[in-house]
Amino acid sequence: MSSTTLPSSSASSFELILSNALQDYTKQTGVDLSKYDFAAQLERCRSPDEVLMVLRDKAKKFKEYRDGNRKLINWITPVVQFVHVFAGFLGEATSIVSRKAFKPFERPF
Repeated sequence: MSSTTLPSSSASSFELILSNALQDYTKQTGVDLSKYDFAAQLERCRSPDEVLMVLRDKAKKFKEYRDGNRKLINWITPVVQFVHVFAGFLGEATSIVSRKAFKPFERPF
């Protein structure tokens, strides 16, 4: 991977832009990203290539996490599908029972 080194004035501009972006994010969301390791990693970046490397690393770790939980997802999927079908069946049964149990203005004889 090629690394682009910015002149010092460009690096300072990049740092300023990144810092302002983090401050704006905190104002808009109320979440201070500077308290997270990810923000510290971004702040140490001195070029766009370094930022992209950090983002690629995070994407790779997320993919590994997601793939690592595949067994759990595969086990939960049929359970969720069964509960969904069962809930639909109960809803239908409840609807039928309630219609038979309550018929307004019907005389019992």
